[in-house]
Amino acid sequence: MKKGTSRWLYVVGMLVLMMLVAQPALGAERNAWGIKVTPADQSVDLSPNIRVELTFPERVRLLNNKELTNQSWMSIIQLTDSKKRKVPYTVSWNKNLRTVTIDPVGNLEAGQTFKVTLPVKKLKNDQGQSNPEVSSTFSIKKPVDTIAPRASILPGHGAKQVKLQEKVTLQFAEEVTLVSGEILASKTAGPLVRVTDEMGTSVAHTITWNKSKRMLTVKPKGKWQPHQTYLIELVPGLLRDTAGNNNPLQRSIFTTGAK
Repeated sequence: MKKGTSRWLYVVGMLVLMMLVAQPALGAERNAWGIKVTPADQSVDLSPNIRVELTFPERVRLLNNKELTNQSWMSIIQLTDSKKRKVPYTVSWNKNLRTVTIDPVGNLEAGQTFKVTLPVKKLKNDQGQSNPEVSSTFSIKKPVDTIAPRASILPGHGAKQVKLQEKVTLQFAEEVTLVSGEILASKTAGPLVRVTDEMGTSVAHTITWNKSKRMLTVKPKGKWQPHQTYLIELVPGLLRDTAGNNNPLQRSIFTTGAK
């Protein structure tokens, strides 16, 4: 074997040996802190009034050897929203349990994502090792929609001197579908609205549905009679919003004019 080759193999062997010796130490350094963060990273559907906790497996203090206080934690911990804006919070440090509790001021915004961060090299342990960066990103559950879909009805309730050619419109502020599972369209919208005169007699009419405007349009066959009172009823329980809420009964009474 040539002398140069022998020396090269010796160097490679020494490098491999050094890496094997160093590997446990590097692994110990990475895992030495073992900070537990609650909620865990990537947690979802959390309560808006959640508190964040960081628990340390051993005693920690500031880099200048001073003891940690609530005030010092306030200058260390970062709590931000998805746009990296700071979220105000209060802190409670339990030295015996080695746990810092971050309590956001007010409830966190529903449906939003937040991040808590312990920046690198802010603390040290009894071995004199400074902390690694630790963070947890979590999401707050979306608000539950329990509001029934309602229509804005025109002419409004109590309207007078309504023109005989006036259309009645019922417009929704949110998307609605038929509870029956059928596709909501002009040809399936007939049962949704009842029209009666002041004697309670059903008035013949047509109904059309405009999907883009989320609007029902009601027209009498012919035109409204002069100086008559009419009742428009949106039948309850036939429509549903995306959250599964059914529409309530809605009524509007109006009186026509002379023409």
